[in-house]
Amino acid sequence: MTRTIINIVFVLVFLISVINVFADNANNKHFNKPTDGIGSGISTITSDDYKLYQNFPNPFNPVTKISYKIEKEGYVSLKVYNLVGQVIRVMVDENQEPGKYSVVFDASDFSTGVYLYKLEINDFTSVKRMTLIK
Repeated sequence: MTRTIINIVFVLVFLISVINVFADNANNKHFNKPTDGIGSGISTITSDDYKLYQNFPNPFNPVTKISYKIEKEGYVSLKVYNLVGQVIRVMVDENQEPGKYSVVFDASDFSTGVYLYKLEINDFTSVKRMTLIK
C-alpha cells in the first residue's frame, strides 16, 4: 500500500514538473527565442549550428555521457536540473570553439528519478530528459 502511494506521488510530481516546463516555455520564462535582431521572430539559427544529443545510456546507473555539437564559437552552459527546476550540477560553463564535445555525468550522489539537462549557447537552448535507475 505504501509503495503504491509513493509511486502515485512520484508520477504526479513528474507530470506537474513536465507541465511546468511546457508552461514556462510558452511564457518564455526560461527559454530564449532567437530572432533576427529586429523582433520579427525569424530565427537566425539553423538546426545544423548546434545539437544536443540524447544521453547514453538512458536509463543509466550511475554514469552517463552527454554529447553536443557546436558550429559557432560561443559561451557554452550545460547544466543538469532536478524536476523541481534546481540546478544540481554545472557540467560546462566556458567559452568553446566549434566541434563535438562529450561530458560524463556521474549521478552516484543522486537518487533514482528523472533529470533534465539544458544546453545554452549564444541564442540556442535545448533541453533533454534522462532517467537514473539505481
